Amino acid sequence: MSVIDQFIDSRQLDRGSADKTIEAYKRDLIQFSQSLKNETRLEDIDLNDLNAFISRLYGQKQKASSIARKVSTLRQFFKFCCLEKGLKKNPAEKLQGPHQTKRLPKFLDHKAVTELLKASDIGWPYEKGNREALQARDRAMVYLLYATGIRVSELVGLSTHNLDLQLEYIRVKGKGDKERIVPYASVAGDKLRAYLELRMQLNPATDHLFVNRNGLAITRQGFWKILKVLAERAGIPSNVSPHFLRHSFATHLLQSGMNLRSVQMLLGHSDLSTTQIYAHVTPEHLKIAHRKFHPRG
Repeated sequence: MSVIDQFIDSRQLDRGSADKTIEAYKRDLIQFSQSLKNETRLEDIDLNDLNAFISRLYGQKQKASSIARKVSTLRQFFKFCCLEKGLKKNPAEKLQGPHQTKRLPKFLDHKAVTELLKASDIGWPYEKGNREALQARDRAMVYLLYATGIRVSELVGLSTHNLDLQLEYIRVKGKGDKERIVPYASVAGDKLRAYLELRMQLNPATDHLFVNRNGLAITRQGFWKILKVLAERAGIPSNVSPHFLRHSFATHLLQSGMNLRSVQMLLGHSDLSTTQIYAHVTPEHLKIAHRKFHPRG
């Protein structure tokens, strides 16, 4: 087994990294190994080899985010080699990545969300034949996405067993197969019940909660297409993505006074710093909270 394969195994077994992350690790490391001279030994790799690789990426006009990911992969790989494979010197210790400006998340204001929910209540103009069931499904998906802030991959990955209609929560499997419990509002529960009453009309061939007209699990792309049409009908930007609703969920909770730690748990962020970016999109509400609670505000 190669050192790269051993590293990949360690990420899967020890860290529980998601499949897409594992694929990216492997792709990045293979690309780097192909940039080296034949028969280059691990212990012969130095900072110059790494910088030459990164320079080629810049020359190929790759995105800063992609380069930053590759730098992170190399740092993790060589740290693993030092800890587990006896490599005496870490060549990636001083490897510099591109400076990235954190982009503020795009979200919908309360009025836009209300219009989107209204559009889902009216529904996509499906042709006759299971129209009611498909519209009920779309309605339940939009309401549940905004009510929980889950990722679209988590939404389409839900099974009927992940749903507790009585206690009104869903069990979500997020990144790295980490599970969390996310509650939802009663209005979303009503939409889910209405959909479940009609779900069998779609002849589901899977236990996925949301299925398409063929009875198979609806895809992320399929839901994105639905959301785009509903957004257009609501009179809001048609570039709305499912992630807009996740960002809207988090932003609106912070605006309402929920603390960052609680929002972090609901979103399934492993690091609070990931959640903190939402604080930057609600400065006025932070000012109001400061004036309200600070003794000399």
